[in-house]
Amino acid sequence: MPEVTAERIAALAAAARVPVSDDAPARIARAVSPTVARVAAENIAIPLETEPSSFVVVQRRDSARDAGL
Repeated sequence: MPEVTAERIAALAAAARVPVSDDAPARIARAVSPTVARVAAENIAIPLETEPSSFVVVQRRDSARDAGL
């Protein structure tokens, strides 16, 4: 199960350049931990959308096929 810690929240906020107060990472970790635990326990797979750059590749391939190339 993924562990949500105050240190991890602080690192993510710093990486995203989001200013947070000193006590915010601990509060955020406590708030999201139950939800993260439930999602991890259910082993839910969330499908991600195709990367936009691969859409262009597929579109070009389809247009070449339609043009008979």
